[in-house]
Amino acid sequence: MSTNENQLPAQGFLASLADHEREALHGLGEELSFGEAEPVIQEGTSQDHLYVLLKGRCKVLQKHVAPAVTAWLEEGDSFGEVNLFDLEQQGASASVQGAENIVVWRIDRNSLNTFIASHPDASLRLVVGLATLLSKRLRSVNEHVKKMSVWTRS
Repeated sequence: MSTNENQLPAQGFLASLADHEREALHGLGEELSFGEAEPVIQEGTSQDHLYVLLKGRCKVLQKHVAPAVTAWLEEGDSFGEVNLFDLEQQGASASVQGAENIVVWRIDRNSLNTFIASHPDASLRLVVGLATLLSKRLRSVNEHVKKMSVWTRS
């Protein structure tokens, strides 16, 4: 179900955008509702959307560690960034589903490019915010790998 009644939060990669810039970006995407356990993204499928969780809580699952949840997403968190920038179309690296009824906002690559072209100052801040988010996630994964590695020495 598509709605457009929520605002994008001033947090995460959107934190540096002014209210009017978040409103402009919001208008280029769409809001969707999903039920509990309903997939938003299926691992391995093609996807070119960036999502922000507006209401509820999601779980991130990966087949190679099933049935374990690899991450929890809270209101204001984003997901889908990997495939948004990876143009090789290898498919989603994980599945995301609601842990309860959820509302997400999503924007596709073309609409994001429209925002970037029409809001150059804001787009620089947006891209830096996304790069920062991805860097933090990569650092977190590196720390997990380090902790799991039998080769790691204190």
